[in-house]
Amino acid sequence: ADGVMVLPQAEANTVLELEDLLTTRWENAAAIEKYVERFRNAPEILPTVVPDGFKADLRPYQQHGVDWLQHLGGHGLGGFLADEMGLGKTAQTIAHICVEEAAGRLDRPALIVVPTSLIANWSAELTKFAPHLRVLVLHGAERHERRDRLDRAHVAITTYTVLTRDIEFMKEFAWHMVVLDEAQAVKSPDAKATRAVCQLDTKHRLCLSGTPIENNLGELWSQFAFLMP
Repeated sequence: ADGVMVLPQAEANTVLELEDLLTTRWENAAAIEKYVERFRNAPEILPTVVPDGFKADLRPYQQHGVDWLQHLGGHGLGGFLADEMGLGKTAQTIAHICVEEAAGRLDRPALIVVPTSLIANWSAELTKFAPHLRVLVLHGAERHERRDRLDRAHVAITTYTVLTRDIEFMKEFAWHMVVLDEAQAVKSPDAKATRAVCQLDTKHRLCLSGTPIENNLGELWSQFAFLMP
């Protein structure tokens, strides 16, 4: 409509640069101003107490990673944890989920989307680090029958292939967070996996990858199209 400017939420911070140049009437001005206020000064990343339900000791950089994930979640931002292979992205993510559960915020399941080869690893790591969490694997021919248990699960694990096939159901389900592991699997804006993950209804979004860019910057664009739609 004439006289109306629409900005993505992620661009709210750029409004600060316009304030001295323009006098205008913003649609949803109060909401935009509240969002921008969070970034006028670099907000402090506060230490997070990881609950006893998480059965491991985090290394200092892993604790910092959990603090950062909690910080992002508290500000309504998606995040990309791009530690190199072997540095514990899975452990940090599970600790983050444990914090959410202990705080009472995990009122819907977290969804972990992985390549097929990592289903067993995620299942084992969840059992090892967070045995109190109820985990549901949505893979294989029996996955349709398991959907009835989703409401009682803390964490669901599925694959990019299954998610793409089952997106009509998965997009109707409300998730607390969606985590894309080996997120470089979302390679292009037009890929079926990219379109599928971007349709999910979730409060928080995370990407994990040791190799966020394999071929070109378009891959990173696709991942951030999911993180900050």
